[in-house]
Amino acid sequence: MRKILITGANGFFASRFYEYYKNKYDIIPLTKKQLDVTNEKNTVEIIKECNPDIVIHTAAMTATKDCEDNPSISEYVNITGSKNVAKGCSVIGAKMIFLSTEQVYNGNKNPGPYYEEDCPNPNTQYGKTKLEAETEIKKIIDNVWILRLTWLFGFPERFGKINSNIIWNVMIALLKNERVKFPLNEYRGMTYVYDLITAINKTFDIPYGTYNTGSENNLSTYDIACIVLKEMGLENRIGDLIIKDKERYREHNRDLRMKNTKLKKCGIEFATTEEALKNLTINCSHLFNLLLLFRVLYVLIVIIL
Repeated sequence: MRKILITGANGFFASRFYEYYKNKYDIIPLTKKQLDVTNEKNTVEIIKECNPDIVIHTAAMTATKDCEDNPSISEYVNITGSKNVAKGCSVIGAKMIFLSTEQVYNGNKNPGPYYEEDCPNPNTQYGKTKLEAETEIKKIIDNVWILRLTWLFGFPERFGKINSNIIWNVMIALLKNERVKFPLNEYRGMTYVYDLITAINKTFDIPYGTYNTGSENNLSTYDIACIVLKEMGLENRIGDLIIKDKERYREHNRDLRMKNTKLKKCGIEFATTEEALKNLTINCSHLFNLLLLFRVLYVLIVIIL
């Protein structure tokens, strides 16, 4: 049985990965409290002690605004922390999966979709730190898979953290009956988190390297938000809840689209974002009805008390 150490175990992806594979692999899930990746000595010692076959490094400062507001901290966590994990892997000969981001392409002037061979040009602090981390890791170890991920989406779960994502943002708008802006001039892949989880173990057997990873998508973020409501049978609520934001990125489209042709050649394929959303129609509607029920029960309890 493969032994896998995963950093940032409380995160959106990592928490679900652990629950999904805990009976298939010997997984060591380490939270920030258990493994502070910015501490080089401690990180190397813990990796040596655990002696995993593979380290999946997910721990990172991921919120774009937080990275912009705290550039030195983001560099320390995303670059230095990643280098420390790579050093630990190099000591014991462990393989490493590094989760990078579509934002390495964020500043490109030419429109996407982008291939791995295209020159990355990040214009966000988050994207810059991830790209530099990619470069530094490859200086330390050769046995590494770098996965440049799209925006992940999924539902709240008992054992899983929930992040801001396209489905959850639309559902929150529904529950609160509030209008939410979605940019018309933003184009990016969006991947169902379990599509990534069921695919990522296949990377253990492909050549080391850098891969664009996740669902391809040529629709705007606004269009995708509309599709979520349509697939839930709530097309009539689009005008009430979804605001077409024409101003954001008006001067220059935010184009983060990636082609995952390289992974396809390795036998790893993803549904398109639209296909993934349509596959989740029943789950979306069921979850929304449950949330609505909980909201009603909460209001009744408050009234009674």
